[in-house]
Amino acid sequence: MKKIYLLLFLCVASVSCNEWFDTTPDGTSIPEDRFFRNENAFLNALTDVYTQLRSESLYGRMLSVGELEFMGQNFQPAGTDFQAAADLNYADAAFRTAIEQTFVDMYKAIAACNNVIGHIETTKIVFNSKSRKRIITGELYGLRAALHFELLRLFHPAYAVDPGFVGLPYMVRFGMTASEPLSTEVFVGKVIADLERAASELETTDPVLDGFKPGTVLPGEIDSRLRTFCLNYYAVTTLLARVCLYKGDYEQAAAYAARAFEHQTKVEKRYRLFYYFGPGEYGDDYSFSREHLFGIATLPEGFPRSAALLYGRDGASVTKHYAALFDNPKDTRYRDWFDNSDPSRVFMAYKFGENSVLNGYTSVAGNESVLPCRIPFVKLGEAALIEAEALVRQSADNIADAAARVAELQKARDIPTVAERLETSGLTVGELLDAIELEYRREFFGEGQLFYYYKRLNSPRIPRSDGTELTMTADKYTWPIPEGSVNVKQAL
Repeated sequence: MKKIYLLLFLCVASVSCNEWFDTTPDGTSIPEDRFFRNENAFLNALTDVYTQLRSESLYGRMLSVGELEFMGQNFQPAGTDFQAAADLNYADAAFRTAIEQTFVDMYKAIAACNNVIGHIETTKIVFNSKSRKRIITGELYGLRAALHFELLRLFHPAYAVDPGFVGLPYMVRFGMTASEPLSTEVFVGKVIADLERAASELETTDPVLDGFKPGTVLPGEIDSRLRTFCLNYYAVTTLLARVCLYKGDYEQAAAYAARAFEHQTKVEKRYRLFYYFGPGEYGDDYSFSREHLFGIATLPEGFPRSAALLYGRDGASVTKHYAALFDNPKDTRYRDWFDNSDPSRVFMAYKFGENSVLNGYTSVAGNESVLPCRIPFVKLGEAALIEAEALVRQSADNIADAAARVAELQKARDIPTVAERLETSGLTVGELLDAIELEYRREFFGEGQLFYYYKRLNSPRIPRSDGTELTMTADKYTWPIPEGSVNVKQAL
């Protein structure tokens, strides 16, 4: 297989920062030390990476409420704009162009991580605290790993299908680089290594560990209330659980997923930074943001507007399996996410719509702030489902512990739990795995996660939004890797 050439360099003032995709290389010798003269420069560069992630080609649409969600088959597109994605028609020119843009912009964000990593590990700048430097470093390694893993899940066959498939390179340096494509197995090893490095940097320094600390944030301190807007320690360990489950390492997946719940046991309830919403506790926060271990900040005219346009009354309608999925009308998701005034056409009008706002955040002045819903990246519910699945795939003897973890999520949604079922009528491993699948289908509406679930298990069929089933093959689960060399201009 040919090398994939990723030519990475700074976008200077004379070059349009919109010209991300070229086929010919430019120069790379840019004196960059001037960009990293103080601690704020590193913080700004890290913020720039997060800002890139909310673009429409990444999590602002394509990998959340957009094409990837339609590929999971929960929605029937309105019109033709997303039909190719719903049909997994990679030959469609517009869909293929969108895939190529995602490919380039993902590597662009990775390049930004590598650029800052290269400087922060060699800088002689004295930071306000050693903790601050380690936190920035940990977030960068975690982001680099998370973005690479997303590329792997999109452009490689599932690990269980072909761990030896050679496709994408793993980029660890900034600059003009010809990188050898790696096998899925080797690639996943590098993802895990980066995430472990991130966890080691954050496990003693991240303010998320102690929860919310009342009082004024002093100069040089990090506001712990905002750590779930960043790739914090618990988000990193849950991503490790996600990767280990994908790999089939169930022991490690369960252990890493369980760490997210340490926050619930170590931090007093009123100071926790993430927790399950109980019925009626979330007000207008229909996205249940306090359950996000990490969510990407967005502008009102960004992700919320896209969600409102895509899934409002004139948008995509919900699968005909909707009634069977939400068979209990008390389910908080059923009650608060959907407009079901017309049973023949149901819309997910509220989960991420413009009326959904985050609650519980305060301004510098101490006043309640109204923020638009953010883009969920990894959630407490996913940690629960990963741990439960990993436990029972290890051993049937773990079924009680696994059911208890799923039950916590179901209790928060105000529906009967598998733990109750286990106690009253019994529960097999197969039945528990079926219940976990149901929760994946319910919990991640509009988040672009369901397609990954089916792909990981190499499911031969996916229930379609029109009531039929889509027959799946490995090639349908795998995005085509763009051909030729790719020139990525990194704007900082």
